[in-house]
Amino acid sequence: MMNVSDCAVTIVPSLKSRALNYGDGCFSTMLSRKGHIQLLDRHAKRLVNDAKKLKIINSKVNFSIDDLKNLIKIFALESYNAAKQSTETKSVETEWQIVKLLVARGDSERGYAPSMHSAPIFIPSAKDYYPVTDHTISLGLAHMKLAEQSILSGVKHLNRLEQVMAKIELADDEGVDDLILTNAKGLMIELTSSNVFYCIDGIWHTPCVEKSGVNGIMRQYILDYMQRNQIICNVSEMHVSALLSAQTAFSCNAVTQLVPISHVSIGDESTCYDIGPSQCLAQKISDEIAKEKS
Repeated sequence: MMNVSDCAVTIVPSLKSRALNYGDGCFSTMLSRKGHIQLLDRHAKRLVNDAKKLKIINSKVNFSIDDLKNLIKIFALESYNAAKQSTETKSVETEWQIVKLLVARGDSERGYAPSMHSAPIFIPSAKDYYPVTDHTISLGLAHMKLAEQSILSGVKHLNRLEQVMAKIELADDEGVDDLILTNAKGLMIELTSSNVFYCIDGIWHTPCVEKSGVNGIMRQYILDYMQRNQIICNVSEMHVSALLSAQTAFSCNAVTQLVPISHVSIGDESTCYDIGPSQCLAQKISDEIAKEKS
């Protein structure tokens, strides 16, 4: 049984990389402050769980959550220190970085069928991040639809062409900041790179991601936070038109955390939201995350 010490860590994948040729892998995008990853344990757990679902971790190949945490910790701290030393090339300094780790199945020759014995390859990267505070976003509805695939649903796999096409569509829509992605039935799933929560008559809701979409780290954290604080939140299938009945809403991911939504436009209808409740929740969750140790 091999472990993470038998695996390669590289920032330049080879031409035989299964990540490059087939999108055969998973990843997590993390927020780092002064070289310390927020919600590190959750990111490492998600990577291991996704690697198991993709059978990158199998009866012949294994690595643990602690293995990944150590790898990420070292890389994040080294990246932050390197960024500090290169301040002469920056007009504005920042203590924040976005750290990303790809876990790819081992390289192979041509063909879809992988070797179940090949050691995974870890591909880390980092870039400076400049947080924007006290901002809101507006939403529109994407024309493209997300496909349903229960085997891959919830997994942060490398096949992100749906999100790429959604971002292209968003770039052509100058009236909104993000788009709501739905399935063929019109059920809302997520935004282009975030999950979404909305409140109708005092009850919070978030879309189900059992058939498509990504079960984001911040989504998981918020659901746990709401449960701990006895805040009712339904995870359910609901038509996108439900957003027109909401009083407040926010988007979330591990980098931006919670961002209040100011208004939504769906077809010829639109509604404005009270951003106050979302801002209040965002502050409470941000404060709680800041107290956690990586």
